[in-house]
This record gives sequence, C-alpha cells and structure tokens, in this order.
Amino acid sequence: MHPTTYKAKAYSAASEKSPLASTIIPRRDPTERDVQIEILFCGICHSDLHSVRNEWSE
Repeated sequence: MHPTTYKAKAYSAASEKSPLASTIIPRRDPTERDVQIEILFCGICHSDLHSVRNEWSE
C-alpha cells in the first residue's frame, strides 16, 4: 500500500550560487503514529545559508 501525499511549501537552492527560492514538495500524510503541529512562522537560520553555499569546509 502506498501512502498518500500532500503538497508542502519549502525553500531550496538549485546550487551553492543560487538564492533560496520558494518551492512545493510532496510530503506523506501523517499516520496515527505521527504528531501534527501547526506552524505559524518560520525563518531561515544563517547556518542554513552556510550549508547551502558549502562554506563549512572553508
């Protein structure tokens, strides 16, 4: 049996030189073993930008 999915908003970068951009990704529906929470606000941490730009090895 395949789980059903829904669309979720996410941010990603196509490469280490690209800016973060809004995108839609598939997520599996929650099951009885999951906990659902409502997210009202979200931000990008500066360490996320270092990861995207592959700057941790410098």
